[in-house]
Amino acid sequence: MKKINLKVIYIVLLVCGTMLLNSSASAQPAGTVNFLSNIKVYNLSGLWRADQLKLLSLKETEQFPEPLGVLGKNYQRFYIHYTAVKKDLGNPYVYHVTGKTRVGKRVRPFTGTITVKQAGTYKAGSPYAPEPYKGYIRGQIICRVVLKEAISPAGSGIINGELISDFCINAQGQFLYDTLDYGMDGYGNNQFTGTHTVYNSKIVQNLQYGDVSFSDSRFNDTYGITVPAEYEKYGWQSFVNAISNDNRPASKAAIAEEKRQWWKE
Repeated sequence: MKKINLKVIYIVLLVCGTMLLNSSASAQPAGTVNFLSNIKVYNLSGLWRADQLKLLSLKETEQFPEPLGVLGKNYQRFYIHYTAVKKDLGNPYVYHVTGKTRVGKRVRPFTGTITVKQAGTYKAGSPYAPEPYKGYIRGQIICRVVLKEAISPAGSGIINGELISDFCINAQGQFLYDTLDYGMDGYGNNQFTGTHTVYNSKIVQNLQYGDVSFSDSRFNDTYGITVPAEYEKYGWQSFVNAISNDNRPASKAAIAEEKRQWWKE
């Protein structure tokens, strides 16, 4: 029987392990320059929770956006609101979050983490880069999200997936939610893609959400999202009626419902 050269196997394993480690360490979003070691000095909580959103290109502020989302095969409307986001004292890449989710009338408190896994800044002139703005550095982070809903009510579970967030840094070194393209066709931020798994069951549903828009081709359009008629009955009726923005009682009620702070009730 031919002898196995353990020394050669060890060297191969060592080289492969080093390559994998270096690949993981240097990972960054497509089209960007690695910014992972730099990102830890900033507090990123303002990407996910704030009272006001600065519209940088318009030099205005408005209410921080409430994410729009879809859950499962029927694209049930999914709501999520972060009540608090705090940077971990020991690990600068980890953020502890609390908040509430909602599907229909069921509201579920949650706790969890957002962990930064990759970060990068765009080079000027890069084909991946958004439109340039003088004095701003623009970039993107990719995070791992794990949220655990309270066991009650029924249907509660674990949210697990990837979150992609766009940021910018101004000439004064301030870290900001990137709204430089706000209002332009296709704008969106904080794009989550993952799953919701009900506790103690095999019920796993696809979940997507995001600010202003989310990454599902059935809903996407140049103005944000348009709800396909066949899915309106799955929690989207007030959203659709509110868009009409006329004086009908149904529109007024829908607008009020869309503005309602359900997480405080």
